[in-house]
Amino acid sequence: MDNISTEEIQKICLEILKDLDAFAKENGIRYYMSGGTLLGAVRHKGFIPWDDDIDLMMPRPDYEKFVTTYKGRYTVGESTIDRTYMTPSARVWDNDTVIEWFTLKERSIGVFIDIFPMDGYPSNEFINRIHTNRLLFTRKLLRVVIHKFREGEKKPFLKSLAQKIIKDPNKLSRKLNRIGKKYPYEGSEYVGVTTTLDHLKKERNSKDVYKETVYLPFEDMMLPAPSGYETYLRKLYGDYMQLPPPEKRVSEHNFNLYRR
Repeated sequence: MDNISTEEIQKICLEILKDLDAFAKENGIRYYMSGGTLLGAVRHKGFIPWDDDIDLMMPRPDYEKFVTTYKGRYTVGESTIDRTYMTPSARVWDNDTVIEWFTLKERSIGVFIDIFPMDGYPSNEFINRIHTNRLLFTRKLLRVVIHKFREGEKKPFLKSLAQKIIKDPNKLSRKLNRIGKKYPYEGSEYVGVTTTLDHLKKERNSKDVYKETVYLPFEDMMLPAPSGYETYLRKLYGDYMQLPPPEKRVSEHNFNLYRR
């Protein structure tokens, strides 16, 4: 099988997004562009040229409504509704394509978009540090447990031990979501995604960032973004309008995608 090009992946992602957007509008489900997708909308008015997925975020009530009621052309995977699914956030994928994971022991899916749940964070800074570190520890442990060693890769003792002890990564994924839900989205002064790893300590923002929804161009669509998207992006990326050096303009994802 031949690899699907980045341009083809982006086209399929956009088709999935259009289907999701129509379902969300029809069913009153809130969502926002997030991460690299929101950055792409602001900086490129579409995909970051070298990006190969779409990132969305939904307040927890909307997230749970979406993953339990979605009916469309595509498949939803989420750890609380599918015990064979290991990742702590949802994905929607295309069944006419297939993924080859390099470094994850995750079920085979296809070209996908990520959907991250948004929960509340404590207002008290000290308690927030404890809560965030608990989230971070659980998320790091999950990454260790679902790490797939490549042929010839050295297996550190602690990683190997964790994989032998924790036989059900799905259970750990569900635990991470239970921790995230401790502070309900609707009643919290601070909110943000709780299941990511790379940016977790930068996700917490005042709910004022999400007070209103604005629509920004993304390819041939107009998509929802939090009205405080500049604050959100600056916290995640710093000078987000500055392009990375040429050698960094590559996908950071560890997989290949093919057509069936």
